Amino acid sequence: MVESYQATIEWVGPAKLGTILLSAASRPKCSANLTETGKEVKLIVTIEDGSIQSLRDTVDELMIALADIEENFQ
Repeated sequence: MVESYQATIEWVGPAKLGTILLSAASRPKCSANLTETGKEVKLIVTIEDGSIQSLRDTVDELMIALADIEENFQ
């Protein structure tokens, strides 16, 4: 049996920032979906990997990228 690990990140906020975060989350091992929820959007990113260490590395890299974008968003 092949092992598989998965992590999900959810974010809710303004549409303009959501589309930028969606673009940043479009990377290998990640599937991202952006949906409208009234005046805001909801971003759901699912990361999958066969190795828990590789999953952690991917999640860490993604979270750093998203935090940098959010910090510099005006």
